[in-house]
Amino acid sequence: MKAWKTIALSVAAVAVLAAIVVVPEWHLPVQGHELGWRASSMIQFDPAPAEAALLKRPPAAIPSWSHDPRPADVAYKNVQVLTNVDAGELMHTMAAMTQWVSPKQGCGFCHAGSDYASDAKPAKAVARLMLQMTRHINADWRDHVGAAGVTCFSCHQGQPIPSDVWFAAPPVRQHPMIGWQEDYHEDELTVRKFFPDEGYEEYLLQSTPGSSQSYTALPTHSGSSQVVVKRLYEVMMQMSDGIGVNCGYCHNSRAFFDWRQSTPARWTGYSGIQMTRDLNRNYLIKTGAILPQDRFRLDKAHEWNLAPDQAGTMPGNGLSNCATCHHGEPKPLGGANMVDAYPALIAPSPTAPAKVAAAAAPVPR
Repeated sequence: MKAWKTIALSVAAVAVLAAIVVVPEWHLPVQGHELGWRASSMIQFDPAPAEAALLKRPPAAIPSWSHDPRPADVAYKNVQVLTNVDAGELMHTMAAMTQWVSPKQGCGFCHAGSDYASDAKPAKAVARLMLQMTRHINADWRDHVGAAGVTCFSCHQGQPIPSDVWFAAPPVRQHPMIGWQEDYHEDELTVRKFFPDEGYEEYLLQSTPGSSQSYTALPTHSGSSQVVVKRLYEVMMQMSDGIGVNCGYCHNSRAFFDWRQSTPARWTGYSGIQMTRDLNRNYLIKTGAILPQDRFRLDKAHEWNLAPDQAGTMPGNGLSNCATCHHGEPKPLGGANMVDAYPALIAPSPTAPAKVAAAAAPVPR
């Protein structure tokens, strides 16, 4: 009898140990809220308290200490972008940019020594391009960013290279035994982050039509290729992950194609796709020509070389997606107003209408 008790206790101990080692940690049910009618599957899940505590908020606005009323391009040499502000606001903006992008490197990240007019560093040319882009967003893409606007901090959050970027991939080295290889992110821990970046190239760089759902029970036309549908699914999942929502935030899941049954957020998201395509085409691709990137692994599309003093958490000059600015939140930085304290960051682009038109695609049916 004692032997049976010993065996039973041993089995119970092994079972408890196995449960501790094998069974994952149990999480309480996630809290959520319904956006649409019941049974429409438009549920959004709220971030857990631990996740919410990690969300970043913008730093306090830097007070303007200089009140020099002279035009910036009169008071200082070689001013090419902020020519419509006074010298005091120029210095205010420069101080803020340093805090937002290169707090550790300081002004020397873009400027060469004490000669602030020098164009010796390529990073200065990139900074000019980024200034033009920021002013263009705040003035010409209010359909997406609204009155809150963006600053350098929206994407950079205190580091030279934004943490969420992607790279236009070169052809992947083919293996003779594999017919079709995918450039999956094999080190990631979630399905959405595991997806390859090719969908970004289709929809956030190229103007690939995004309509693939049937409107009838049976197909009535040839339809889209499986590759296009796959890429669309991938990029939609990546967008959802980037802004921290589910599909039902924009769509009614029973009729993804129907704009009449979608939420207003779908229009905001649509303008965001056009805006991101505009920024990638007309600004961010150019940064690679100004500050060249050297790939050191032929079969790794996402690893890049950059000088140590230019490197951030993700080295290189990448392109933008939703996560670049949203960082997993429906409204970046909790919807905080970013531009009221920095009027120099709002100015229409001289070629904005052409750029916006070039980025636009036909509205899906």
